[in-house]
Amino acid sequence: MNQIEPRENKNLAITSRHTILRREVLAGSAAAGATALIGGQPATAAVGKRTFTILHTNDIHSNLIGMAPSSDYTPFTLNDDATRGGFARLATLIAARREARKNQGPVLILDGGDYSMGTAFAAATRETGSELQLLSLMGYNATTFGNHDFDLGPDGTALAIAAAAKAGRVPMVVASNTDFSAGDATLTGLQRLAREGLVRRHFVIERGGLRFGLFGLLGKEAQYYTDGAGAVKFADPIESAREMVKVLRETEKADIIIALSHGGMEKDKDGRFTDGEDVRLPMAVPGIDVVIGAHSHTELYEPVMVNGRTPVVQTGKYGENLGELVITLDGDKLTVASYKLHPIDDSIVGDQSIADEIDRFKKTVTAVAFASRGYSIDQPLAVTPRDLRNTFTDIAASTILANLITDALRSATKADIGFTANGMIRSDLARGKSGVQTVYDVFAVAPLGAGVLDKTAGSTLVTAYFTGQELKRLLEFFLIDNPAHPGEYFPRASGMRFRYDRSRPQFDVVTEVEVGDLDRGYRAIDITGKDERLYSLTCSLYLGMILAAIPKFTKGKLPIVPKNKEGQPLKSKVEALDMPLVATPDLLPPPATLDRSSVNTATKNGAVREIKEWQAIMDYLRGLPVKNKGELLPVIPVDERAAEVRAIKAG
Repeated sequence: MNQIEPRENKNLAITSRHTILRREVLAGSAAAGATALIGGQPATAAVGKRTFTILHTNDIHSNLIGMAPSSDYTPFTLNDDATRGGFARLATLIAARREARKNQGPVLILDGGDYSMGTAFAAATRETGSELQLLSLMGYNATTFGNHDFDLGPDGTALAIAAAAKAGRVPMVVASNTDFSAGDATLTGLQRLAREGLVRRHFVIERGGLRFGLFGLLGKEAQYYTDGAGAVKFADPIESAREMVKVLRETEKADIIIALSHGGMEKDKDGRFTDGEDVRLPMAVPGIDVVIGAHSHTELYEPVMVNGRTPVVQTGKYGENLGELVITLDGDKLTVASYKLHPIDDSIVGDQSIADEIDRFKKTVTAVAFASRGYSIDQPLAVTPRDLRNTFTDIAASTILANLITDALRSATKADIGFTANGMIRSDLARGKSGVQTVYDVFAVAPLGAGVLDKTAGSTLVTAYFTGQELKRLLEFFLIDNPAHPGEYFPRASGMRFRYDRSRPQFDVVTEVEVGDLDRGYRAIDITGKDERLYSLTCSLYLGMILAAIPKFTKGKLPIVPKNKEGQPLKSKVEALDMPLVATPDLLPPPATLDRSSVNTATKNGAVREIKEWQAIMDYLRGLPVKNKGELLPVIPVDERAAEVRAIKAG
């Protein structure tokens, strides 16, 4: 049994009063035997009023630079771009707020998880750990795991943390209900990091005469959608929290207990964010003093107060805001003195050292993710004459971008149909000042997932065959709207047009399906089951796993069997799950294994590579014609033809 030495982090002493046992760092192993803490009062002695500050973010999703578009981002000049976020500007504001608050008591800097996956930087996170390195350089003391932090598998998660640790720049990762103790080869990296004290179930920061006990949780809904976790298991967050509070309060003698909760917020019947796992956590475990929330991408401009004493806060997403929570402690009484979301925008001059590090990471991203397919991270691809929005609640406004993407998927594989859903489109293409869309901008439209034949970032394209009746059933599923996330599942297609009427009974709203396009014309196909003719459909692997799970999601009401071109069922397996989708702001797949014969590949220079979703979109943009003399880049069409309505609503 080895003692894990305390580490110094930006002048903040991290201490532990006891040897950290293996069961403590291999999270979740003792949750079942936890005992609830009676009462919820802090252990602070009555020594008068004291103040501390928590600066916090959540759901950064690898947004190291501002993007609107990325070529507009100018972090060293003021008032000349509309970009929100960017680590260079975030670093400046963190430093300024820490300096402003340091004489009023301790300052902690915390993150609520999902620090990775979402931009091109995540494509090389296993090689660089860039997100964690920069969090450390900005002074962050701790973060936790979100569901997307496992997108590249538990071994990928470990590689990213190890890369940051090797560079000597890594914040503490606290994961209290994450159990990676199983004897699986993919977990050896996380197990090693736990032994080294880089991933812990809890830890204590002592500063200014106060002991801050921190722990981190992955909420129940987020657990459903942690598809890349593999052999990692997750304990009940409430029971884990009770155990952590007991340990931190009674053994570690913590004065303040802070939960990093990747659980999420939910709206009440009046449309206000007053509920959700981030709120229900301190209700069930009143010994928690502060909850730094995450997962639902919710901008809370005021804390949600639980039990009259525990603030729950969240900052939104993508580093667009920095939260500043100031708390006073007067004897046993905890009070929120102030709370503010600071916008990260071009009123802030960026930090040059952070920008230099980001430029260094860009070179690795190009080498790891893009060079083999003929691209580089800042390469211009096309110009958009106006914003191409992905607005779930405004189907018409997002039609041009959806059509562009599905046309690209169909072009890449020559399938009859290219298919996606609104929730799979992760970013807008914003015009900004120049309209220039780079590889960085386009990758952010389709950044999720990893490969099958190769493990580089980005979902591969898969193709399966369906009857006309199965196409109707597929559409029926995606037309079921979720009131918590309206429009997220709305189906988008190329090579197919359909009509629907929501006044009809559920699972029978689609009245007609046609295949074809504007050039060849459309023809209606049989959707009654009398014609067994097959139609090929291409989508991302991420969406393919959802599609294959439709029969289980609908309890057999919508039977669908993905097939190969010979009509034989694909050998795929999807685990049965309910679909809570309450706080999750992402359309995410269930755990699954996929038949490799459905994976689309291309041969270039003698090498066979799978076709990535992002690659298909980039290839399509690069293939658009340059129409006007003197133009260097093609212009993305935004005319009436580009806005073709392929989902025709009755009335």
